[in-house]
Amino acid sequence: MSMMMRHDPFREAISLRNAMDQLFERSFVRSGLGQPSQAGFALMDAYENEQGYHIRVLLPGVKPEDIELTVQDSTITLKGILQPWQPQEDKVNWLVQESSSGKFERTITFAKTLHVDGIETTYEQGVLNIFAPVAEENRPRKITVSNGTQPEKVVETGPQA
Repeated sequence: MSMMMRHDPFREAISLRNAMDQLFERSFVRSGLGQPSQAGFALMDAYENEQGYHIRVLLPGVKPEDIELTVQDSTITLKGILQPWQPQEDKVNWLVQESSSGKFERTITFAKTLHVDGIETTYEQGVLNIFAPVAEENRPRKITVSNGTQPEKVVETGPQA
């Protein structure tokens, strides 16, 4: 004999929600420094102005000598290593160990070619600041326009405010 069950539309929604929760947990929760932005490490902010790009990267606990910055054309690659915390004592009983350690890498590609020799960096209190100027050929230029009978006009090219 089969038993009749009343249809509950919320049961399927809860099942879908559980499946989505599991998917996000597997994809984004502390997957290690191989994918630093997902692990919450090497978080990056960047903005552009007429001179170039300004980038700020949060690297708490990373020593300056453990940071490698490379630039090619319009791409900046940041690599480094966060050393694991080692207690002073030999034998310890860890109660909680949530901090990450290991290698990390971040790459950001900009729309314009960078002037590699003009790049400036500062690293202070776990924050790396990078200024990457735009290559001269990508900077806005003023062009003089004339038609022979009227006075010359100066037209500025580049991004409009």
